Amino acid sequence: MKLFSWKKKPEPPKTDMNINVFFKAFILDTLKELPTEKSDLIGNMNLDNVFSTDFNDWKKTIKKVLNLSDTIEIAIKDLWLRNSEIAKNDGTELNADKFSDLFIENYYVENSKVVIWESESDLNNAKKRIAESNLAV
Repeated sequence: MKLFSWKKKPEPPKTDMNINVFFKAFILDTLKELPTEKSDLIGNMNLDNVFSTDFNDWKKTIKKVLNLSDTIEIAIKDLWLRNSEIAKNDGTELNADKFSDLFIENYYVENSKVVIWESESDLNNAKKRIAESNLAV
């Protein structure tokens, strides 16, 4: 059973940079898998200046630029936990780097359902899974 079923998202803004490099860093940071050096490097790039924002926080800037929902971090963590379990049950391992690539690849697919919670119960169940994991805040 695959859990990647997504709703079409707007294309990211066109810039001289590949925004998906930052989107991948956002995902990895959400999963606590982005090395501190890379986070610091991105933080020092002054993305607020590039994207005309004033958050002074690269993750908030990327979230705004990509029009990510308020529950994107929950979706990332929950899909990571559920897909990792599926991989484990299949006798394979899903690493965070591969997961982030799959997440981005599927994020823009037509009918994408990232951060589309069928019910409040689904969102609450996701929050519960995360709270019981090593990804809790």
